[in-house]
Amino acid sequence: MNTRSRGWLKMAALAPFLVGLAACAGAATTGTPAVKEQPVTESPVQRAVKELLANQAAGRVRTLSGAGFVTAPVAVPLANGEVSLLPLTPDLEAALAPLARRWLAGRRQPLPFEVFQTAFLHLTAHRVAVGRAGGEALIRFAPTDDKGRFSFQQVPEGGWLLVADMSSPVSTLLWAVPVEVGTTDSPPLFLVDGNLLLEARKPDTPAPAR
Repeated sequence: MNTRSRGWLKMAALAPFLVGLAACAGAATTGTPAVKEQPVTESPVQRAVKELLANQAAGRVRTLSGAGFVTAPVAVPLANGEVSLLPLTPDLEAALAPLARRWLAGRRQPLPFEVFQTAFLHLTAHRVAVGRAGGEALIRFAPTDDKGRFSFQQVPEGGWLLVADMSSPVSTLLWAVPVEVGTTDSPPLFLVDGNLLLEARKPDTPAPAR
């Protein structure tokens, strides 16, 4: 199988949510108690970015390394591609989980390409949200060598999502693997058949006969 790996593209999408606080007009003259401003609640993305930046500033950083490859029907490395590392939040996990369940429910048969596009949009929207929360520098990209090996240096302790894709003439494989960076360097990470998020058919590729 002749495959070619490529990193998912950086895109800008979605506008930020704006929080407006209104004051009670005429409260001083009418005697009506002024409405107290409600504290602004941090979003999951803001909270994750804040924690990761704090760990980075405190020098709580580690090295992440590993390799990507598939073994079926033949062993093929994620060669000369790219792997991304994004701050992980529960809402991103929740958005991607139904796509993974759909793929597993279909016995790992390739899904329509629109499913890959949906996953891509979730990841792109999350990347934009991280940047708007002040965490653009936390978004990492690492190349893979001809054996699919990659490495990230100085990764702050906390929750991350390891993202990569691999394309063949008929389908695209997508990984989105949660990683918890702890107080010691992690063992090697592997992107393999068993932790794929999904596989999607390329556009205009017919579905396999059942």
